[in-house]
Amino acid sequence: MGYSPENLEYANYCLTHFLASIKYLDQFREIKNAKEMDVIQKSILFMKNNLEHNIDLEDIAQHIGYSPSHFGNLFQRKTSYTPMGYCNQLKIQKACSYLQFSDLKIKEIAFRLGYYDPFHFSKAFKKETCLTPKEYRRKYNPR
Repeated sequence: MGYSPENLEYANYCLTHFLASIKYLDQFREIKNAKEMDVIQKSILFMKNNLEHNIDLEDIAQHIGYSPSHFGNLFQRKTSYTPMGYCNQLKIQKACSYLQFSDLKIKEIAFRLGYYDPFHFSKAFKKETCLTPKEYRRKYNPR
């Protein structure tokens, strides 16, 4: 025992092996994170491309190839939003754009974004923006 050259060499070998193992595992963690972020980006693109359709969690998860529960947990862990909460925010952002830059009626905007009840659309819009769609249009589209 003690500090013989053989023992020091063995301890050095063990430490090097331990550090290499940690680095090796980190590589897989980085790959996993990159794959997870790719899944998130693909799902957001799918949401953006389908704002005018009434998609749900199962549609998004199926497009990505995950189960709805696994996808929902992953999405929320990476973005701090539920998938449908994020999708609804995208719809409200699109509605803001329509209200600002088009003359579409509020009812038409609601239908375009998959809301079949204009009242429900107005309620969701006000929850996100603190303004009704009509108030938003008056404030940001002074035509």
